[in-house]
Amino acid sequence: MRKSAKIITALSVAGLAVAAGSAFTAGNTFASDATKPLTGYATTTVSGATVNSLQYNLNAVGDSIDSATLVLAGDTSTSTVKMNYNGGTSFACGTGTVSGTTTIITTYTCTQSQSTSGLTSTGVVVN
Repeated sequence: MRKSAKIITALSVAGLAVAAGSAFTAGNTFASDATKPLTGYATTTVSGATVNSLQYNLNAVGDSIDSATLVLAGDTSTSTVKMNYNGGTSFACGTGTVSGTTTIITTYTCTQSQSTSGLTSTGVVVN
């Protein structure tokens, strides 16, 4: 009986780990041709949209991000788009510009300075 309980417990823990892993990755949606991580600064997490591209616009020295250009699939212009660096305070990306005829995209300029030193993650949230 004890052996059965151990096996059931082990299977339950394994099932929870698989479920948790699936839930974590389900929120990240990138276009099939998007490079991951999108810019080379460790990880990018996405919630609520499909990211076609994310480009950091650096200062002349290259040690600080002046802004980021974010391109989302579809018309997301009525959505609220926010980003954060290293899990810090989120900042709004403003109004998106919709373009395209057969493939619709929305482009945002997210203006928030951030040092490239120590940058390990970027978060994108679309509501």
